[in-house]
Amino acid sequence: MKRFLIRIAITAVLTGVMVVIASTVMLLRKDQLSYYSHERNVALAYDRLQALKDTNKIVIIAGSSAGFSINSRMIERAFHMPVVNTGTHGGIGTRMQFELYSDLLREGDIVIFCPEYGTKKKTLYGETTLLRILSTHMPEAYSKFSLAQWLFQFKNIGIHCRDAHEHRKAEAFDGPYSEKALNEYGDIEWERPHQDTISYYGMSSEMDEDLLAFYQYIHSNTQERGIHLLFLPPTFMKGNFEQNAEHISWLANCLKQNGIPWQAEPSAYAFDDSLYYDTPYHMTPEGTVKRTEVLISDLQKYLRSLNTTDKHE
Repeated sequence: MKRFLIRIAITAVLTGVMVVIASTVMLLRKDQLSYYSHERNVALAYDRLQALKDTNKIVIIAGSSAGFSINSRMIERAFHMPVVNTGTHGGIGTRMQFELYSDLLREGDIVIFCPEYGTKKKTLYGETTLLRILSTHMPEAYSKFSLAQWLFQFKNIGIHCRDAHEHRKAEAFDGPYSEKALNEYGDIEWERPHQDTISYYGMSSEMDEDLLAFYQYIHSNTQERGIHLLFLPPTFMKGNFEQNAEHISWLANCLKQNGIPWQAEPSAYAFDDSLYYDTPYHMTPEGTVKRTEVLISDLQKYLRSLNTTDKHE
């Protein structure tokens, strides 16, 4: 009996080792389509922040609603500080959007944090997109995964490997989703006219507790380190915004009740449908300017409030 149990244990260990090796090989496969896409901004943003790690700067953390809908050049001119737009894809997940760059932030930096409206577990830990982007552009960032994130993402490893295989012959391409569209800040800088067939997003009024806790962590972590955090709602197409008004109001109240309210009204970032390109988060160049003007105004108000607080102290 003892010998039998030992054999079972050895078989289990060997099977586990084989699963780990196979999963690692599949996980680290590069995706050629991602390699030539704007998703390269994940690594480029890291390099920019590395070069600026001893300099105060403005850092934008979000998904593609930042990459496709913010004009960083306008922000730099308004505040005379270098700007780095890390916004690449909501599928990266909020946790890694922050953890990828957290070590490169310093006291006095300004972080503009405007996550998209998702409220489920995948909003925190990401989708297959995260594996595609990290495996292709920053595999060393896997060291930042928590155990919970590994458990959540394990099911996506095979999907990533399949997609990478399908994209193995991808070549460089043009357009707003290409690496060629990225400017020196991390913005998408490519002509993208409004499309009349933008699909609306539906939303669920159910907040994942771990996601909420991570939002609270970002607030406390930046405060402890002397980093200024401007927590804003994302830009969102007005028609879709009105369709989800009840959900957005619920989310605003949820954040407020947990001590991390948005520092602006969500409706201020809902613009006419004609100012959006191909999703309710991706704006045309004209829309990007309007959104950035509102963002600059909110940042100015925030910085004035800081100065007022300092004087009273």
